[in-house]
Amino acid sequence: MYTINRSICVIKPKAPCIEWVNSLPDTDEPFTLEESMNDCTAILLPEFDVEENIDNYIKHLFAEIFEMELEDWCTNKNKWPQNRTYQLFLDWFEIEIHSTVYDPFEDNIKKEKYVPVEKGSANIG
Repeated sequence: MYTINRSICVIKPKAPCIEWVNSLPDTDEPFTLEESMNDCTAILLPEFDVEENIDNYIKHLFAEIFEMELEDWCTNKNKWPQNRTYQLFLDWFEIEIHSTVYDPFEDNIKKEKYVPVEKGSANIG
């Protein structure tokens, strides 16, 4: 077992996010908050000694994280909330930080660049 020089940030949807998901036109069956906790987004962060540094790092990344989360539900950006502030992000998502990350494997971690879906395409909405 190995520790890695990262912290982890888990992004958990809150009720306002789920209400938005359920308001999308192609949502046939309402999605529950409990269901949303089954597979949350996890993001690796640098190791931090001070919690304030973590908060500043999240503030720096929140817009990109917010868009990735919205895109998971609806690729039509016209259906997204228009004024995506840091406060709205905190209203819609719980941020859970874990300072220790273990990797039990010896092989290298494979990375792929995240590429957002183009404007106007749609899966939901």
